[in-house]
Amino acid sequence: MQRKINILFYIPKLHNGGAERITINMLRALDKTKFNISLAVITKEGEYFHLVPSFVKVYDLKSSKTILSILKLRKLILEIKSDIVFSTLIRSHIILDHVLLGIKKRPYMVLRSPTSPKQLLSHKKLSFLKRILLQKAYSNADLILAQTPEMKKELVKYHKINEDKIQVFINILDTDFIDEQIKDIENPFDCQKVNVVAAGRLSYEKGFDVLIKSFKKVVEQKSSFVLHILGNDCGEGDHLKDMTKELDLENNIKFWDYQKNPYKFFFFSDLFVLPSRREGLPNAVLENLYLKKPVIATKCTPFMDQMIKDGENGFLVKVEDQEALSKAILNYKNIRRDFEKFIQNTSDINTLFLSIVNKGRK
Repeated sequence: MQRKINILFYIPKLHNGGAERITINMLRALDKTKFNISLAVITKEGEYFHLVPSFVKVYDLKSSKTILSILKLRKLILEIKSDIVFSTLIRSHIILDHVLLGIKKRPYMVLRSPTSPKQLLSHKKLSFLKRILLQKAYSNADLILAQTPEMKKELVKYHKINEDKIQVFINILDTDFIDEQIKDIENPFDCQKVNVVAAGRLSYEKGFDVLIKSFKKVVEQKSSFVLHILGNDCGEGDHLKDMTKELDLENNIKFWDYQKNPYKFFFFSDLFVLPSRREGLPNAVLENLYLKKPVIATKCTPFMDQMIKDGENGFLVKVEDQEALSKAILNYKNIRRDFEKFIQNTSDINTLFLSIVNKGRK
């Protein structure tokens, strides 16, 4: 009987971000009969901790900063004899690469690209030093997961990575969990209104300012439309609320902060809107399509047109195009709601991680 594979996930915290959500989905999808699954965090905090399965061993490194976790993480990897270490954030990629330096029996390092390399570099989100360190981590990785085929091409182009080292792995959904979350729930909305939902951290790249301005045009034509924004304040909250007040939209826009169960809002909504300036592969879009909700989204990632087919399951608009966004929202009833062509992820996380070790053992 083959022994279980020891896999360690490393992520600083478990706040409600896309990378953190994917980490949770992976933990929950892994087969505990084939893997000993561990999770290392620099500090045990975050809204997603209640979703970590009981069979996952959690290690709190009790570090105030990611960089201060290096020695503790190295010691942990050696103690539990990790076969695979996995990271899904840029800062943890860099730390993990340093942690593994000089280890004789080095575990396989798997790094997931959290966002578009092209967008990161074009928006100057990476300093020169961080870009060098990230490229080094990617070069030393045994496998890199790209969320889309376009992201794979960008990793090759901008980080000079051999394409054979990169595998496209579309974000997995925990559909069983979503189904559980929409059982026996009450409608949070006024059914006399057209309820539009948007979700994500309140930060500039998410484009909520564009959505609010476009929603003014929507309300001027149809006062029955109400926009519900779900998400933590990450620097833009006060600005967005002030904008809502200045545009006299307080009766038509509601801020709900972070929601433990966003799926009840998705499930009862009439429409989901993603106004982002840039994205990797937005989980909320995948989740709403799974729930058979029409989606209006910006072309914030090249892969969006693989998920959204105009007039079939939603509409696509240009980034920051307020006029097109307001028209699409007003015309949402023209969406035919053909969800049969929704792209499904056929990749299996268990097969993925098993193949890494099995290839190495040959």
